[in-house]
Amino acid sequence: MQTRTFRAKKDIRSALAACRKGLESHPKSMDLLFTYGELRIIRYNSSKKPDHLKKALVSFEKLLRINPHHYMANLLAAQIYFKGRAYDRAEAKVNAILKNTPNDTKATRIKHTIKKARTKAVIKKEAEGEYKPETERIETEKLDGLQQVEGAEYETLVNGLNHFNKLSGVISIHLVDHAGIAIKDVVKTGNLNDNTASLTADIFRSSGFFTRKIGLGNFQRGHIQTHGANLLLVNIFYGILAIVTEPDVDMGAVEERVDLYVADIV
Repeated sequence: MQTRTFRAKKDIRSALAACRKGLESHPKSMDLLFTYGELRIIRYNSSKKPDHLKKALVSFEKLLRINPHHYMANLLAAQIYFKGRAYDRAEAKVNAILKNTPNDTKATRIKHTIKKARTKAVIKKEAEGEYKPETERIETEKLDGLQQVEGAEYETLVNGLNHFNKLSGVISIHLVDHAGIAIKDVVKTGNLNDNTASLTADIFRSSGFFTRKIGLGNFQRGHIQTHGANLLLVNIFYGILAIVTEPDVDMGAVEERVDLYVADIV
């Protein structure tokens, strides 16, 4: 994709132009909508012009209407709303994350920050006799920094799959968000099952519920072995990594690659 090429060269203007052109043909592409929002954030961080953040929000909100559970779109939208002091909207985005991943550290940290900021704002306005219920708008004059946005993390998940390129015995690899929506599928042998993403999320949620229910903590990694194939599920913080392998694969080698992958994204 041209957008990725321009972005790799740090030509953000050309990347934005390519992304806009792509969206004209594919207005509901989650990948393009997310990338466009990220690029606008990059432009904002260099120019400090709030208009870039407004356009980023529009793109993220369009994406979230297609997939309300998109981790990074919710996370970045929450941080933009927070910077604009639209605390209710910021908290709604954070809550959307925590609904699927109750122990997500980033979302929990942002929610705590929102609570402190809201309390501080109310105390200040009450002291000045100016307190009014929060208005749901972005105060552009307050958007003077977006240091909390990590940027490109979602793309890092996809790029990191290169760790598994030369690994033998792998049938397919899947990145899935916690709502059961496919982020990326890499099929090495056979055909892709249309239900893979939703079934992966179902297994992950069931495993997570079981481990919490009996007091074993949070589900991080699990291995299902069958006569036909093996399935390895990994919690990758923003979603689920599912690796389907042949039954006689060297699982130690697979686990080593998973460790490298997780280390990269962390």
